[in-house]
Amino acid sequence: MAKSAFKHVSADASPGFLLWKLTTLWRQKLEELLGRFGITQTQYAILASLKWFEENGEPTTQSHLVEHAKLEKMTVSKSIRQLEEAGLVARTQSRVDQRAVAVTFTEAGSKMIGKAIAAIEGADDEFFGALNKKQLAEFKTLTAHLIEGNSGD
Repeated sequence: MAKSAFKHVSADASPGFLLWKLTTLWRQKLEELLGRFGITQTQYAILASLKWFEENGEPTTQSHLVEHAKLEKMTVSKSIRQLEEAGLVARTQSRVDQRAVAVTFTEAGSKMIGKAIAAIEGADDEFFGALNKKQLAEFKTLTAHLIEGNSGD
């Protein structure tokens, strides 16, 4: 019998493959849900981050969105342009940093993101409801640790 190309005896012993499967299930759920709002998952991440910044007094700049959502600079720029064309956000020069571009909600964008956040948080509860409180806390701790350990910051 030839030596296997795989390190693991079973596919589900691979943490990367498990993450792939989990992410695929989550993305499918979000894609269906966010389609009702006419936005993509990337656009949702940007809009939800922007709402978080507004509520917590953080800068609403494109560079802060890149850092917060762990998205590529070009992806954020392109998505914001699409959101602007859809009438959900506006770009202006930052009052704090003249070199930075601030992103703000339009009235339509502000109304839509509130509804989208409520829908996504409901999906969160449903999807992660397969875990008990202790398991969910452990999952969040481990996930945050992996993000921090792989962010290169």
